[in-house]
Amino acid sequence: MVARDTDATPFTSILSTLLEAVPGAYAVTLVDAEGETVDYTGRGAPFDLRIAAAHIQLVLQGIDRFNGLGAARWITVRGRRKSIAATVLPDGYALALLLRPRSAFAISTRALGVCLRALAVEAGWKELGDSGRSWFPVAVTTDRRGRPIRIGEKEADVEVLGALVGLSRRERGFRVRTENGSEFMLVREPGQRWYADEPV
Repeated sequence: MVARDTDATPFTSILSTLLEAVPGAYAVTLVDAEGETVDYTGRGAPFDLRIAAAHIQLVLQGIDRFNGLGAARWITVRGRRKSIAATVLPDGYALALLLRPRSAFAISTRALGVCLRALAVEAGWKELGDSGRSWFPVAVTTDRRGRPIRIGEKEADVEVLGALVGLSRRERGFRVRTENGSEFMLVREPGQRWYADEPV
């Protein structure tokens, strides 16, 4: 991790959680509308991370000024040696992920959604726009075949009702039911990271 040149903030742990959940990411920054880095975590010199964050903010603002594409929401740039992906946040803020080159187009939208919700709570943002389905990280115990049998910290038993289709080839998903009759979806991403489509 970066030897910090500033104190950690309440955003630091949120960014660290995202960094751990995105394979191929080596740093993440939160940058304000003026291009100033609010917080960062990962590997790399703090100055280099700040410069990358400022540049991606300029790119996002340039897209907005161009007017031909509409308001920028998300941008991914894949380079030969490194890549960067950024998403627009309320009040002119942006979140930028610095990645290995082949990782830029495989970012977990579930992990990103978890991060954006946590940032919104911490920053007091009421509206993040249309971020699609909400996902929530969850601990899952599986059987020998990799099918869920218990979930959550209290390890509630679940029954698998069926498999989900339409996921990437490195993901597995299940429709499950708990003992109290509630049903929801579980998806396992690479790295054995599980997400539920409802809070568990």
